Amino acid sequence: MKIVRVSILSYPVAKLTLPQTVAAVLELISARRGHIITANAEILYAAKSDAALDSVIRAADLVTADGMGVVWASRILGDPLPERVSGYDLLHAIAQQASQTDLGLFLLGAAPGVAEAAAAKLQRLYSDLIIAGTYHGFFKEEESVEVMERVKSSNADFLFVAMGLGGEAWIYRHKQELNCPAMQVGGSFDILAGIATRAPRWMQKSGLEWAHRLYREPKRYRRMLSLPKFVIAVIAERFREKGVKK
Repeated sequence: MKIVRVSILSYPVAKLTLPQTVAAVLELISARRGHIITANAEILYAAKSDAALDSVIRAADLVTADGMGVVWASRILGDPLPERVSGYDLLHAIAQQASQTDLGLFLLGAAPGVAEAAAAKLQRLYSDLIIAGTYHGFFKEEESVEVMERVKSSNADFLFVAMGLGGEAWIYRHKQELNCPAMQVGGSFDILAGIATRAPRWMQKSGLEWAHRLYREPKRYRRMLSLPKFVIAVIAERFREKGVKK
């Protein structure tokens, strides 16, 4: 499918709804490759001063707007995204689709036992879902070959990774060796396993999920300081675009 993208701080964010994103993911599954990134404002701003992260995002096959901050940025830039497509919502949408089409999922990441609990929850929600395998995220880089062999030998059709921001870099480094597309899903396994909670629906819709995360994890406040800087950078980009058009 042809994907229209919006440039936000020069990063291409797919202009897709959640169902359209699932359709795009299914194409990557058919091709047995791909790196999907669900980007929020924090990640996009950080990438401007982090060459490694910048390369990871630009090399991704699909970038969606995980946070409302990215959606608001698209509106400021005059090229609005249709909606937010969060990693957690996309995980559920892919799992639901997989349960209907006999696609196998592999869950990699989080603390020992969490991926198994998350997989069990998904199978309770989607009764016909095939879990090809699970493995924790507490392994060293030199163990990556063994981990990838686990994924490949499972014949999984899609890989969910829950290893923090480092998960994006891990997928980037090893995606050529994997035989299925992969997506980093942050703390989604913890939520599925009942270890963490997601913000109430009204906070998600109003773009205040960041406040819930900050309340639950006060140590995130340093990372949240990038949000106003992101807004300033987007506004500056908008003015630059106006200057070019003149």
